Amino acid sequence: MDIFFERLQRVRAQLPPDGVMVIPAAPAAIRNRDTHYPYRAHSDLIYLTGVNEEELALVLTRDAVHVFAQERNPERERWVGRVRGHTFYLERLGRVGECETSVYLSSEFEKRLPDLLKGKKTLYYDFGLDTDLDRRIFKTLHELAMFSRRGIGAPQSVTRAAAILSECRLFKDDHDLANMRRAAAISAAAHNKAQDFISGANKAGVSEFEVKALIEHEFMQAGADRLAYPSIVAAAGNATVLHYEGTSGRAQAGEFILIDAGCEFEGYASDITRTTVTGGRDAATPLSRDLYDLVLAAQKAAIAATRAGNSIDTVHQAAVDILAAGLFEMGFFDNVPLRVKGGPSDPQKMTRVASLAEVKELEYYNLFYMHRTSHYLGLDVHDVGDYYSDGKSRSLAPGMVITVEPGLYFPPEYDFVRGEARGVGIRIEDDVLVTANGNEVLTSACRS
Repeated sequence: MDIFFERLQRVRAQLPPDGVMVIPAAPAAIRNRDTHYPYRAHSDLIYLTGVNEEELALVLTRDAVHVFAQERNPERERWVGRVRGHTFYLERLGRVGECETSVYLSSEFEKRLPDLLKGKKTLYYDFGLDTDLDRRIFKTLHELAMFSRRGIGAPQSVTRAAAILSECRLFKDDHDLANMRRAAAISAAAHNKAQDFISGANKAGVSEFEVKALIEHEFMQAGADRLAYPSIVAAAGNATVLHYEGTSGRAQAGEFILIDAGCEFEGYASDITRTTVTGGRDAATPLSRDLYDLVLAAQKAAIAATRAGNSIDTVHQAAVDILAAGLFEMGFFDNVPLRVKGGPSDPQKMTRVASLAEVKELEYYNLFYMHRTSHYLGLDVHDVGDYYSDGKSRSLAPGMVITVEPGLYFPPEYDFVRGEARGVGIRIEDDVLVTANGNEVLTSACRS
């Protein structure tokens, strides 16, 4: 059975007999004036159809799949490119068992929606993504409710479609993993090229825009569809800005360049971060090398903890334990802003933290490591899925893919740390699949 019809079967089977799921088309987005951003469909639609195409929408019930899509139009296609057309969807999603697939013009979506909602009690719809469409859908529900005296039923409750779809997407199947491995391979090779370029730089140093151009060129040359997210290329002190967006910085010999960049392939994201010394490792100060080795040790410990039965909190704690102990041993808590349990640091009051236990209890390590270690990865770079169950960090299970990305950051304005550490930012990130027997590092081809 076709993977996409199989996914549709799995999703529809979780709908109640009187339920209906609406997955609308993502709207095209204007970049500026009359120029659009490259189109990207909602990931749920790519998951269920394998198609990234404007105006595509789905309405699902237990016994039917209703597709809204553009029909072939040579005049329009001359301007915007060929579309798959209705025959494609009939052939891909087909007709199996008692499930019938109907394909309509995308322009008929709102016109046909009231009839598709009639007689249903629960609407599965992810409100909040498109407020204008939300308004129109809720207006439709209100209008249908006015006909209740005629015996025409309409949805009385709205549940997020993510309640079903996110759980399906969280556990990767063979199709997911084949594309994620390809995205990971492309990104790993590009990062290796960038590391070679940075390490081989002469005394003049390296600019951020040079590195960004190189790595994104490598993505596209290898067949990537697009970037999975805006690339971060941060030289020297810019690496202490977690989501740095500039390109005008420059790293001199001995300074770090942090690259957080990944490509998207067939809709699937990769997510890699590497931090490289300009001019090669030997050009760095002994302290910079020690801090890099500490982050790498933390990442290895966190990857080792990435296994079924453990939680993302367990993975995070494995990294924190290594980082906190290393920083404590190196004296980074000898003079830090005072913290009280449950409260922020007080930059006006300095203290020496006397024990590693106190570092952990009061989370002093947050001064230098202020983000979490992992997130889910898939069709979205921050992929869907619940992180907590019954108030506890959810156990990892085979088929989940997470990132593992510890880091250390010493902003230039941190005048309470030794001068040679200021402006140092280090992060190392890989993509890790949880397996029945441990894990698989999808990005293992990328050098650390």
